[in-house]
Amino acid sequence: LARMEVAPPAPQTLREPLRRRTPRPLSQLVEESRSRANFPNHLLESNEALDVNTKNVEAVFSSVHDWMTKFFSLPLSQKLINISSEVVNIHIIPTQTKHFQTTYTKKYRLIPGLAYTLKVRLCPDEWRYFYDCIRVHCKGEENLLIPVHAYPVIDDLHIPPRIDLSAVPLGQSVRYAIPLRCSCPIDFEFQVYVIQPHEAISIHPLTGVIPANGEETITVTFSPFQYETCHVTIQLIISQFNTRPYLCTITGSSAPHVALR
Repeated sequence: LARMEVAPPAPQTLREPLRRRTPRPLSQLVEESRSRANFPNHLLESNEALDVNTKNVEAVFSSVHDWMTKFFSLPLSQKLINISSEVVNIHIIPTQTKHFQTTYTKKYRLIPGLAYTLKVRLCPDEWRYFYDCIRVHCKGEENLLIPVHAYPVIDDLHIPPRIDLSAVPLGQSVRYAIPLRCSCPIDFEFQVYVIQPHEAISIHPLTGVIPANGEETITVTFSPFQYETCHVTIQLIISQFNTRPYLCTITGSSAPHVALR
């Protein structure tokens, strides 16, 4: 989810992974916010952080799409850069929940062009969606609100952009298996859309579930009806936060000389 600077953190102790064989809707991965009995922070109650960038300070960060799989042991590094022509003094309110740990070193006022580096580490206690934010109070009413999200995703799914099937004689078939593997202890639903169909190429199944710590297979079957080259384009969607489609073009062919081999 550009990659980020990393530093070796302390090991995390997690609960025993879920072993459910049925998919969990995305809504079940989101925990309702809970009130915290902390001392009041007048900066949190008075000036509301409104944006992710201001005229004076810019937040530079990368995608955190795969925190649950990548960042059990690796923190996210984020920079706050002074993009103005003046020296600024900012106040940083780090993440407030127990699931994120924010560390930074503030030794000086921020002169133009320099930056503070913040490191945010995820401390999950289960496999679900987490949310927090970093507030940066700047000069006047210019405040930053930097959202921090983390959620489980499949990070070991490899779908080739193109598959070339072997040539097949008329009246015969060839099959190709596309494995869908999941190393997370939760299930993920998937759906296949046939964008460019062809009657000689079939895809099965079009919907299903990738089991927790397991594998599902999409089978492509090519059964030519005439001598030609066939093309099918499919789009695979995984039911996960911030998902992106996987596109794959499948090509199969049949020619008279194939039957003579």
